[in-house]
Amino acid sequence: MGDGKHSDAHGIGADDMRWLRDLLREQQGATAVFVALLMVPLLGIGAIAVDVGALFAERAQLQDGVDAAAFAVASSCAKNVATCGVNAQALAQQYVTGNASIPRGATANNPVINLNANTVTVTAQTNVNHILAGAIVGGSSEKVTASGSAQWGTPIAGKTLPLAIGLCEFAVHPPTDPSNPNPIKILVQYNTQARAGCDPTYAPGGFGWLNATACVANIDFTAGSIWVKGQRGNSIAQSGCTEAGNIAPLRGTTVLIPIYDSFKQVNQTCTEANVQNGGTICFHLLEFAAFKLTGFKLSGSSAYVDPTAPACNGSCRGLQGYFLKYVAVSDAFTLGNGGPGSDGFQVVQMIITPSEMSSLTGH
Repeated sequence: MGDGKHSDAHGIGADDMRWLRDLLREQQGATAVFVALLMVPLLGIGAIAVDVGALFAERAQLQDGVDAAAFAVASSCAKNVATCGVNAQALAQQYVTGNASIPRGATANNPVINLNANTVTVTAQTNVNHILAGAIVGGSSEKVTASGSAQWGTPIAGKTLPLAIGLCEFAVHPPTDPSNPNPIKILVQYNTQARAGCDPTYAPGGFGWLNATACVANIDFTAGSIWVKGQRGNSIAQSGCTEAGNIAPLRGTTVLIPIYDSFKQVNQTCTEANVQNGGTICFHLLEFAAFKLTGFKLSGSSAYVDPTAPACNGSCRGLQGYFLKYVAVSDAFTLGNGGPGSDGFQVVQMIITPSEMSSLTGH
C-alpha cells in the first residue's frame, strides 16, 4: 500500500474513478453530436409526414368537390338535356370551390358529357405546397387531381319498397319539379269512389302491396312490363313490411315504386288468364315512379297521417304525398330509357367509370 494509490473495498482506485468519469464525459459528448446529426433527417421525416397528410386531406376534399360537381351537372341534364352543357364548366367550378374547406385555387375542367351513355365526368386539379418539407429538405409543391362521374336516366331495374300505385293516379297527378317549394300533395286512397273515371281494371284501390321478403321487392323492367303477385289496397301482410318498422321511417323521403296499369285474379301463377274469384292477385307493372311519401293511414291509427295533405279520416286508408320528376338514387338501380308512362321521369346516381376504377386499383 506504499505506492500512494488508494482503492476502495472493491479494489477500484481513484485513478480508475477518474478514468471512468472521463469516459462517461466523452460518451455524453458523442451522444450529443449523434443526436444533433439525427435531428435534420428526423425533422425532415416529420415534415414530410405533415405534408403528406395535407396532400391526402386536399385529395379528399377535391374528390368531394368533383363528386358534387358531377352530380350537379348530371342533375341539370336530367332536367333539360338540350341545355345542360351550356354552363357546365361554371357549375362544376362552383361545386369544386364550394367543397374546399381550405381554398387552394382548385380548377375544374370542362365536364365531359356523354349524351349517348347519359354520363358526366368532372375532373379538377390543384397544387399543394410542401411548406415544411420544402423548408427543410427542399421541394416546392405537388399537383393533386380527382375525377368524379354521375349518370342520369330512367330506372328500369332495382330493389324497391313493395308498393305499387295505379297508373291512373300517376296520370291524374303528374310529377312536380323537386325545386317547387309548394308541391300539391295528393291522397292515393284505397277503394275510393273518386276514381270512378278510371278504367275499371284499377278497382278497387289506387295502390297495392307486392309479395316480397323483408319489405324489399326486386323489380326488373329490362325486358318490358311484368306481372307480379301482390295484394290489392290495404293488405300489407304479404309484403314483409310493418307500419312502424318499415313504412313510418320513410315519411319525408322519396321512394321509387312501380306503377301498375291493371291486375288480374288467378288460381296460382301470373301466367294464367284472369279467373273470376281467383285466390291470387297479380299486378301488371309498367315502370318506376318517384313518390315523396309525407304520410299514410293503413289501419285505424292516425299516428302517421300528414295533417297538411288531403285528409284521410275514419275508415279511409291511403297514402299521402306527391310524385316527382327527377330524384337522386343509389347506384343499386339500372338506368335505361323508361316506358310509355314515365312522363320524362329521371333519376341521377353516382358511378365509377372504368378509367376511375383503374386509377383507384392500379389495374
